[in-house]
Amino acid sequence: MKLNAVLLTVAAVALVFTGYKEMNRKPQVHAVNDDACTQQAIKGIDNITERAIQSSKCAQRGK
Repeated sequence: MKLNAVLLTVAAVALVFTGYKEMNRKPQVHAVNDDACTQQAIKGIDNITERAIQSSKCAQRGK
């Protein structure tokens, strides 16, 4: 029971930290071309917001 409480607390702190960090960052613009739209290139973007934006732009490009 105590282990679950500790794990829940650690997860909550990690989410708060990540959310706070993301709120204060401005996404950088990435190129949308064949090289930048590979899975490896998208996975290489460390910011989750930038990665989501890039993935979306690459998906729209393929249509």
